[in-house]
Parts: sequence; structure tokens; C-alpha cells
Amino acid sequence: MGGKAGTERIVLYLVIGVAVSVGLLITFAWFRPTPVYTLAAAEHPDCLTPPPDRDVLIGLAVSGGGSRAALFAAGAMEALGKIRVGPEQRSLLEQLSYISSVSGGSMASSYFVTRKPSHAVPVLTPDGTMTPEYEEFFRRFKEDMKADVEGQLLRRQLFRNRWFNPSWTAWSLAEVLDESFLNGMTFTELAHRESQGDSPYFLVNTTLYNNGRRFVLSTLPRDTLHYDPFLDLNRVPGVLPFDEESERILRLRWESLISVKPEDLKLDICRIRVAGAVVGSMSFPPVVGPISFRVEGQDQYWHVGDGGLADNTGVESLLMVSLTKLQEGKARRALIIALDSSFPFDIGGEELNHRAEGFTLFSYDFSRIPSIMEERATAYRSWFLRVAQRHGLIPDPGRLGVLALRHTDTEWKADLSDLPDSCRGGEGGMQGPRQVVRRLAGIATRLWLASPCDRDLTIAAAAKVVAQNEAKIKKFLEAPLP
Repeated sequence: MGGKAGTERIVLYLVIGVAVSVGLLITFAWFRPTPVYTLAAAEHPDCLTPPPDRDVLIGLAVSGGGSRAALFAAGAMEALGKIRVGPEQRSLLEQLSYISSVSGGSMASSYFVTRKPSHAVPVLTPDGTMTPEYEEFFRRFKEDMKADVEGQLLRRQLFRNRWFNPSWTAWSLAEVLDESFLNGMTFTELAHRESQGDSPYFLVNTTLYNNGRRFVLSTLPRDTLHYDPFLDLNRVPGVLPFDEESERILRLRWESLISVKPEDLKLDICRIRVAGAVVGSMSFPPVVGPISFRVEGQDQYWHVGDGGLADNTGVESLLMVSLTKLQEGKARRALIIALDSSFPFDIGGEELNHRAEGFTLFSYDFSRIPSIMEERATAYRSWFLRVAQRHGLIPDPGRLGVLALRHTDTEWKADLSDLPDSCRGGEGGMQGPRQVVRRLAGIATRLWLASPCDRDLTIAAAAKVVAQNEAKIKKFLEAPLP
């Protein structure tokens, strides 16, 4: 009996020891100082570079959606690269002016702007096929977007004792992206690529939690995003003037919608790593982030997170850039191609339709709550823009176009002969085009898609939806300039 009692006592001590050790590790991780990006003060960072004027602006907006969005963007960019437009019939990618991205789309966009071949390497050969350099680039691009980022992130959190601290999770994610493909690139190095024409100008959309404003990290000067609607409003014939109070309220409301740039906060963007900006865009507290900035010597902290709280498409920032350029007469036409693979809002509603309880701690996606606010904001924004175009407040659809390419809009053959091989047989189980679209719509927003079918289906959908809209793209870009 004594031996058994002694063994039980040892087991008890071991259990207590393990529990205490785990508790200490959790406590240490929880109370570990929050990581902060400390930057020098700079009102006029020297890496800001005004973009060249062009008659036709082409912008790419890449939505959020985790690895689904990253893979959809990689497949769509490859397909867009095969489209030849303009008098010289060059690849559309070679004429791309801007990329604006949110959340998971920022992974793919940052990969493209930092890793694509230089402007000296053509995308297409004279006969219209993709050059070997770009074939290899897109092969690696798609493979890298398939990576298990979740697993890498989890291992880093565990082995570096960063548990239960979402700010350290964001820091770890930035390290994973740097080691995977961003290689510690700063905005100074990115500005060099942009000014050389090696990449389009990159806008990373985040939200400033301090005041709720959109925070855009980019080497574009702040004036590039400061469209003034009052100038156009005063030019529209027949518009009645506002009374003084209404005018004041309108201007205050518009001011709250203007994007904040790092130089507005006197943050030196040149020293910020691209990975930090991307993770800020992807951050979704309390799981990941936010990331925090401060100016050296100041006791002011700026907390940056999810860029999709009001616009998960990335369109809004590009719209402001395009409207500014058109208003100033520095462009004559602008097309925004929106690669929208965000999680369809109605899918979450259908799930709730068949659940007795609304939300439970471990069995529902709480991102639906901010998604409701985003849906309403998007509806108001779309309604306003269409009415504004109809009444001549902003350029008409022939001069300012927004074309949405959604992963769920893909058309599949009735016999599903165009399905990827990985979706045939047991894993796919899809009997018709409707089920394929349903499968695409239900792909979860994660930082890794475990199913080979989901990965390949997302890439295939991107290529198909671009092909479906190629005629529209060419018609808009090749119409006579006004």
C-alpha cells in the first residue's frame, strides 16, 4: 500500500508541477510587453514618390479572405497577364498603375509587387504566350500562396512563448511572411521598385482603431488620395447651394472619410517593413493584432488593424486616387478591377437559418458582426456612387469603371469537365455547376486551405472569371479616349 500511495503522490506532484509550469508560461506570455514599431518622426518622408501621369489608369483591388483571397488573386493576376490591350497590345499587367489590397489579399499583392520580374522582362512573347520568366514566377506565386501559414504561425507562437498575446501573434505573422517571401523589404526598397517601373504602386488598407479612420500605408503622397468632391459639386449645373450649417456638416463628414497616411501621424513610412503593413491589414483582434506604432520620444501610440471593417474589397482607396487624377486632368480614363473573393455574406445567413442558437463560443464565426456593418456601408457607398455618376457629380461609367470579378460568379460546364483533377472522385463530390459554386462560396477564411480541391478550385475559378470578363475589360480600355 505504501508503494502505491507513494506512486500516487509522485503523480500528483508531477500534475501539479506541470499545471504550475503551464500557468507560469501563460502568465509570462500574457503579461509580456506588447511589441511596438518605434519610428523616427517624419512629416515629409523621402521615400514618397508621386506616380507618373497616364491617360489611362488601371487599378487592381484585391479583397480580404485569408488564403482563399491570396490564391484567387494569384490565379487572377496570371490570367490578367495574358490579356493584351492598348495600341501596342501589351499585357495588362505591364500597364497596371496601382494595387490596393485588404487582409488576405495583401499577402498576394505584397508578393506580386516585391517578387515580380523587373519592367525589363516582358510578360508576353510576341505571339502572346507567357514568357518563361513569368511562367516560373506565377508557378512559384501560386505554390507559395498555398503554404500552411497557420501551422508556421502556431509553431512560432509556441516555441517562442508568445501564447495568448494577439499583438505577439501579429509580430510572429510578420516574421513568417518576411521569411517566406518578403525578405524584410521596407517601403524605401519598395519605393525604388515603384519609381523604376518594376511594380505598380501598392496601397495597403488598414483601420486606425484610435479614431476609426482608414489608414493607408503607401509611398504615394497624401494628396494623391485627397479627392475633393466639393470642387465637382460646384461645377454641376442646377445644383442648389447648401445652407451654411449643412455645408459645415458635409465637410466634417467628408473629412472623416479621407484616408489617413503615415505622414499625417508623422510616422516615417520609409522604415516600416512591408510585412508589418500587410499584417496590420490582416489583423483581426482578439485573434491577431492589432499592430502598434509610435514616434520616437512620444507617448502616443497608434493601433492598426483589419482593413476590411468598412470596405473589404480595397476599392475605396483606388476610387479616391482615380477621382483625384481625373479631377486634376492628369488622367482621362480609369478602370478598377476588383478581385473580390470575400466570404459571401448570405452564406453565414443560411447557416444561421438552421441553427437554434445564434452565437456560441467555439462554433461560429464572429466576423459576421462587423460584416453586417460592412454590408451596410458598401450598400450606401454603391448607391451614392451610382447616383453621383447619373447626375454628373463624378465621371460617367465610360470614364470611371469598376468591374467586380467574384469567385462565386464563375460559370462551369454542365458536365464539370473543367473541374481540377483534385476535385474529381471522392473529395469533390460535386454533381453540377451549382454545387461547385456552393463549394467555392463555403470555403472558410483561414490562413491555409487544407483541401487540395479547395486550393485548385479557387485558382481555376480565378482564371475562368477573368476569361468571362476579358471582352468587357478590352472594350473599356480600348474605347476612344474622351
